[in-house]
Amino acid sequence: MKIYLIRHGEAAQSWDQSADPGLSELGKEQALECFNSLSKKEDLSQFNLISSPLQRAQETSLHFKKNLNKQLSLSEAFREIPSPGISLLERKNWLQEVFKKNISDLDKPQQNWQSNILLTLKDLSEPTIIFSHFMVINIVVSTLKDDPRVVSFYPDNCSITELKSDEGKLSLISTGNELQTHVN
Repeated sequence: MKIYLIRHGEAAQSWDQSADPGLSELGKEQALECFNSLSKKEDLSQFNLISSPLQRAQETSLHFKKNLNKQLSLSEAFREIPSPGISLLERKNWLQEVFKKNISDLDKPQQNWQSNILLTLKDLSEPTIIFSHFMVINIVVSTLKDDPRVVSFYPDNCSITELKSDEGKLSLISTGNELQTHVN
């Protein structure tokens, strides 16, 4: 069974400006291109749609919902990496430090976050498209590649990473396009 992880389109604001920005105009264009690209490759009518509850991920799903006439389920499992007690102003520096860490060095909230992502993915029973975030996709890719680093891949906005689930055993089929600029 296929699972696609789609990183949200370009956010209208950066990490230190907003905790939950929507998409920029470019991000909205990227979301449409992402839908068009994947729908040419795959019959999407068989896929369920799940999103992080954050606005930029939900907005990235809009063309999928509308064109496939599908409901979008929201899942906390696919929310961006938790940073309890970290203010917006401190978040950018905190994230830059997390980028340098190995998965085994993550604190308890982030370890629980990783476990929850993987358990939720393993529990999927139907083909699914998931709209999520840079760090979520990274933790999945690193885990499936047995790469100890938290960040081993730089998914571009609206990149499409393909997984396969065989009775709950996950494998990485392909990573999406890599980021050429800064993470937002």
